[in-house]
Amino acid sequence: MDAIEALVQAELRRPVEPAAATLAEAARAAVGGAVVVLYYGSCLRDGLSTEAVADLYILVADYRRSSRTRLGGLANRALPPNVVYLEAATASGRIRAKAAIVALDQFEAACGKDHFHSYFWARFAQPAALIWTADDATRRRTGRAIADAIRTFASETSARPLAAHDGASAAFWIGGFQKTYASELRAEGPGRAETLYRADQARYDAIYALLAAENLRPAGSPGRWRLRQALGKVLSVLRLAKAIFTFEGGLDYILWKIERHTGVRLEARPWQRRWPLLAAPGLAFKAWRKGGFR
Repeated sequence: MDAIEALVQAELRRPVEPAAATLAEAARAAVGGAVVVLYYGSCLRDGLSTEAVADLYILVADYRRSSRTRLGGLANRALPPNVVYLEAATASGRIRAKAAIVALDQFEAACGKDHFHSYFWARFAQPAALIWTADDATRRRTGRAIADAIRTFASETSARPLAAHDGASAAFWIGGFQKTYASELRAEGPGRAETLYRADQARYDAIYALLAAENLRPAGSPGRWRLRQALGKVLSVLRLAKAIFTFEGGLDYILWKIERHTGVRLEARPWQRRWPLLAAPGLAFKAWRKGGFR
C-alpha cells in the first residue's frame, strides 16, 4: 500500500455521527446488493441536520438486485449513477439523503486514468467516509479506487509537473476544481472551488506533497479540457433526463423541498409515487393554490 492509498484508507475509517449510520441502514434496506455505503459532501464536513440532504454513494455488486426494474439497471450501467431519495428517523428528527448507485467494478473504472470525464474522479478526490461495507476486501478495493481518483485528478487537471513551493497546492486544487465544475451543469458559483479547498486545507496540502513526490505525467492540455467540458454538458443533460424516470423517491424529495422553502405541506399518494410524471401537474397546481409557488 503506497502513501496516498494509506491516507485514503485511514480517511475512509473516520468516525461519523450515529445519524449517518442510520442513513446507511436505510440505504441498505432500499437498495439490493449493496457492498459499500460512502458518505461525502457538505454534510460530512458540517454535520447532518433536519434541514440538509446528505450525499451518499451506494456501491453494489451488480445492477440486477439494485434496481426495481430491468430498465433501471440497464440505464444505470449505461450512464451511472441512478439516484434514490432516502429518509430515516433519528433521535434528532427526520434526516434525508440523496444516494447515488453504481456498481463497484464500474466505480473502480470511472475513478481510473482511462476514464475521460471527471464526474467520478473529481468527486472522490474530495474527502469521503465509508460508513458501511460488506467486508475488508471490498473496503480495500474502494480505497484503491479513491486513491486512483486522486491521481487521475492530479494528472488530468495539471498541464505541468507538480512543483513543491508556497501556494502551489492551493493553485492546484482550486484550479482543478474550477475545471471540473465547468465540465458539468452545476449551480455553484466560481468561489465554490476555493471553499472546498479551505474547508480541508491540511488534507489537500498533505496529498499535494505526496503527488508532487510521485512525478505524475501531466495530461491536462487545454484541448482535452475543451472536449471534456463539451462532453460534460451533454452528459449532464442526459443524466437529468434519465433522472425523470429513474430517481426513486424523487417526488417525495421535491415535496419536501417545497415544504422546506414555503411551509406548504403536500402528501403524495401511493399511485402518485408510482407514476410521478402523471401526478406532477396536479400536485403542482395544489402547491400553487396553497402558496407553494410565488
